Amino acid sequence: MIRAEEAIAVGRSMMGTPYSTYDCINFIKAILRKAQGGEKKYQTAGTNTLWRSRDLVSRQENLNNPVPGMLAFKASGEDVHHVGLVTGPATVIHSSSAKGCVVETNLLNGQWSYLAVHRLIEPEKGEGMDREDVAYPTDTDGNWAVVATESTGLRLRAKPVKGSVLMEIPKGAQVEILEEGEWPKVVYQGRTGYVLGQYLRRTGTTVPEKGSEGATEGMEGTEMTTLISREGQVISLAGIWRVAVD
Repeated sequence: MIRAEEAIAVGRSMMGTPYSTYDCINFIKAILRKAQGGEKKYQTAGTNTLWRSRDLVSRQENLNNPVPGMLAFKASGEDVHHVGLVTGPATVIHSSSAKGCVVETNLLNGQWSYLAVHRLIEPEKGEGMDREDVAYPTDTDGNWAVVATESTGLRLRAKPVKGSVLMEIPKGAQVEILEEGEWPKVVYQGRTGYVLGQYLRRTGTTVPEKGSEGATEGMEGTEMTTLISREGQVISLAGIWRVAVD
């Protein structure tokens, strides 16, 4: 069994390693193979496979009480497409295609979905820090963009260039970028497909869409601070905020 601090130390030793060397699942496999107490020949087919495998001894489809040593997952609908290692109450280390390397970023920025415990990693003891007096980090993965067409929406296609049209994404809507390129692979409202990249404007942060609760005209691209209460209520504040406790 790998202690949480050992898994985190091995993960951090690979900070900056290019995504071409380790994608997200191979980064986790490298930790499980290299860390003391791990398995040198550990194998898993992919992120979706790992999420559904017996290698996870527990799963939760939320981010309540993240504990160092747990795994975090991103999901869109039934597609679980990204994984990282929780390093603190609001941080995760992972290999990011958007950043192009292994990075440590904000776990509670609205981009991550699930938590799980792997059979080979023993999480730290305790209940995490899901408290009202914590102001979480504001850094983001930088893999979000807004549809910036001139008039109509942007077609989401099953394949690049001439793939069948799955839906039309409205102008001003926010999408998550899974793979870069002339035709980036994106997710919108649980649908995954390809769009023409010239009509996307990168935001580097999660911004409420126009018309949604909490959206503010002219806020696109603004640094945001996310607060989460014990009851799970999420509050987003424009700018970088710290909460002072008497």
